[in-house]
Amino acid sequence: MPSSTPPESAAGAPFGVQAGLHGLTTLTGGHFGYALKAGARIEDSAVIHNTSDEARTFHVYGADVTNAAGGGLAPAQEGQKMAAVGAWLKLGSEATVTVQPKSSATVLFSLAVPVGTPPGSYLGSLVTALRTPAVSGGVNTETRIARLVELTVPGTADLQVTLTELEHRPADGGEAFTVTVRNTGNVLYTFAGTLNVIGGSSARTVPLTPTGIYVIPGGSATLTGRLADLPAFGRRAVTASVTATVPGGAAKTVDSNTVRLSYFPWLIATLAACGLLALGLLLVITRKRRRAWLRRRAEERTALRALRRELRAGNPPADDPDEAQAGGTGHP
Repeated sequence: MPSSTPPESAAGAPFGVQAGLHGLTTLTGGHFGYALKAGARIEDSAVIHNTSDEARTFHVYGADVTNAAGGGLAPAQEGQKMAAVGAWLKLGSEATVTVQPKSSATVLFSLAVPVGTPPGSYLGSLVTALRTPAVSGGVNTETRIARLVELTVPGTADLQVTLTELEHRPADGGEAFTVTVRNTGNVLYTFAGTLNVIGGSSARTVPLTPTGIYVIPGGSATLTGRLADLPAFGRRAVTASVTATVPGGAAKTVDSNTVRLSYFPWLIATLAACGLLALGLLLVITRKRRRAWLRRRAEERTALRALRRELRAGNPPADDPDEAQAGGTGHP
């Protein structure tokens, strides 16, 4: 029997939504899960619980689900062109329903899988929206609760995972890495990833985030990680490793390209080189000055030896040439 207990409201919303066959579907939490062959059709319902003290009017519609930019899943906006579950899900009653205070209402819908649909996982959602009228010139606000509709079309499962090039850039004194995982197969999976670092005293791993989120077939998600405590001198080889796991099924691990990093203390080396250059210039200047000093000393010694020879010969040097000439003719 369907549960009559209202589910917890999403994000404090004054209402809740659960599957009409809550507890009997393949997913938990009031979601919907089906395994249907191509061309098959199923009928189900959603129960809307109004937990507020006044009547509420809700708008219900089916939507495709895509991978959100920041990770996780997000339903397409109403009015967008639906290509899969959002287009296959048809409401069996009016899309707008009013629910009285502290009461509930049932919305019927059907899901028909088109003939020729390839095997694989397809994800959509049943969205229930409550629009709050603007107050005092404000804007309308809308609260939405989206219940997943997970459809499996039986056939050969193709678990395919591809990774983009592992990119990196300096960040916060370390190195930031980015890689994108793409689901190129036909099954829904979650994933977890690490950076595998080789070099230094031992190998180590650094977790990539986010982790554990769904990637739908044809979808993608970007993972990031940061390598800290980098050496001043040395080399590191970094590879991203991602393991994709089908819920309750197979798993597959793929590795990215390897990024090779080299670290060298350029600032210290530059300062040391400048210091050696300055020391070399100082030595050259000092050597030139010493050579000039030695030349002067040699010239002084040569002049001193010449003076001594003249003294020994009895010819003292004259301080004034005129005096020397007068002295030579002073006596008859």
